[in-house]
Amino acid sequence: MGDRRMAEIVTEGGSLYVYSHSGGYMMAAEAEDAIKAAQPRWGDRSYETRIVVDQLIKGGRDSELGYGLMLKPNAEDEYNHDTPSIVIDLQKQMLIVVGMFDVTSQRTFAEIVGDNDGS
Repeated sequence: MGDRRMAEIVTEGGSLYVYSHSGGYMMAAEAEDAIKAAQPRWGDRSYETRIVVDQLIKGGRDSELGYGLMLKPNAEDEYNHDTPSIVIDLQKQMLIVVGMFDVTSQRTFAEIVGDNDGS
């Protein structure tokens, strides 16, 4: 039995989707950790995107199962009616999380790393 969830990573050129077959309940916290890890490369989209993806899938790097990457959302998401329940918007520097029962939270990257003045 899985705990399926998708994250959408938004860039100027489009979106990349990360699918997790199990452990979806942890993906919001993992997204925050990924944003923190990518902070030195914020604005350098190729490196920033790679760091975020790497952090999101690090639990299954050496496994053929568990995670997938897509250019179009084509997987289950038990948290948001099969549309991505986590949006990591690199352009707007915003993390949006839709949880069970459609409860939504939004945080800026600056808030996530504890830099409330946005610098």
